[in-house]
Amino acid sequence: MMWENYRESKLKKYREAKNNGELDVEIVPLLELVNSHPKYVTLSSCSGRIAVLDIEKFGDKVGAKFLGKWHEKVDADAVEAAAKRSLHRAWFILYPPIIHVACKDFDAAKILLKIANNAGFRRSGLISLKNFVIEVSSLERLELPIAEHGEMLVSKKYLELVLDVANRKLESGRDKIARFTNLFKFSLMEGPQRGPRILRSQS
Repeated sequence: MMWENYRESKLKKYREAKNNGELDVEIVPLLELVNSHPKYVTLSSCSGRIAVLDIEKFGDKVGAKFLGKWHEKVDADAVEAAAKRSLHRAWFILYPPIIHVACKDFDAAKILLKIANNAGFRRSGLISLKNFVIEVSSLERLELPIAEHGEMLVSKKYLELVLDVANRKLESGRDKIARFTNLFKFSLMEGPQRGPRILRSQS
């Protein structure tokens, strides 16, 4: 019963967050799917986002302040407006999708990891043996300083170029989420005429 109790406690927190509108709506369909399987439960997850952070000292996450964050494509005007509010150094950061899933056992974790790799999430792995937590992630991250003390360090043209790259990477992350969703259905969810299937690794 240990797994069942743990899973139910996490599902309760998930439902509360969903009801309070605290979840990233782009990734909710995948979370719903994973949470419908008795051997898995999702933990903190995000579909990927673009953000501008005001950071006094690089690496100081505690003192960092969000000046703007977007889970969808964003234009240069919005990013520039956010960066100009910086009191220290404004960093433009693209965060890739990240999905944390606790698994009932090691075999379930291995199957999920194979699904993640086949979906293109090459930076995925087992991060905790307790509850066999898999972190599903990829390499779309991008970060660079764009302003200091409210003054832009880069031109509007360069910022537009950065955003073009970032928006493409954001879309790439969403494509991987869609593939992950389809592969999870194909390999683990039972249908009326077939049982669970295990995917072979793709080259």
